Amino acid sequence: MQWIPTLSLFLFLYPFGWLISHFVYLFDRNISSNNLSIIGSIITFIMFLSLLPSWGSIRWKTNNTWLSIGLDFKNKFKALKIFFSGFIFSVFLIFLLFVFYFICGWVDRVDNIQFIELLNAILLIVGIVFAEEIVFRGWLLKEMVLLFGLRRGVILQSTIFSLAHYRSDIGLLTLIPFFSGLFLFGLVLTLRRTIDRGSLWGCIGLHGGLVGIWYLFDSGMVIFSINTPYFLLGPSKDMVNPIGSVIGIIILLITLFFQRKLFARTGRFLASTVNASFKDETP
Repeated sequence: MQWIPTLSLFLFLYPFGWLISHFVYLFDRNISSNNLSIIGSIITFIMFLSLLPSWGSIRWKTNNTWLSIGLDFKNKFKALKIFFSGFIFSVFLIFLLFVFYFICGWVDRVDNIQFIELLNAILLIVGIVFAEEIVFRGWLLKEMVLLFGLRRGVILQSTIFSLAHYRSDIGLLTLIPFFSGLFLFGLVLTLRRTIDRGSLWGCIGLHGGLVGIWYLFDSGMVIFSINTPYFLLGPSKDMVNPIGSVIGIIILLITLFFQRKLFARTGRFLASTVNASFKDETP
């Protein structure tokens, strides 16, 4: 019955956040459903953050919930260093993609970055990506390991991460490579946390860099040729997202391979790093 609190937390929080967000109608009757949904999600996340310390104290028996999920706010220099190590790695992965497309002649031109698009990319990193990493590689990873053990917990966390990005506007043949890429990406981010000795900042940098930089590409910074095979840019012609593309999935698989080689070389194994962070220790 330990799984009941895990399942019920967001089943309670999200409807409550949605209900509170509808009070906005009292001030703006013309607000769009999309903006209302965003407001509801923000309210839900704020409530989640407010409950998290008590959750950690009662359920995880920890005195420092933030450290337990990988957020060390005391050593800011170290946190920034780990964040930028993840971000730089994301730049490297995007660079590999770009070089591949460029060599194959599928890049028509590169344009300047608009300030508003750059601002939106930064907001993606500090907003959506930060929230996702706290929820998935922080809270959910700990819950899944608590309930199912380390190996199954990591796999389940990555599976839920991929399914949480379900889109009703794309077909099954598009969803399969999209979910596959997201699942592998979830594993890459989880293993990234172990490389960073339990810290979540590297995951935020890696995830944020990939999302933010590709957002700039997709917003007009890079114009791809109409002759580019769609399965190399995304899972379908109507969805340009490299996470579900053939080349993207291959890069993620290679990354997983070298990450595991890194563990073998340095002696830092998944179990020791994640479990140590659960005990508020630095492995």
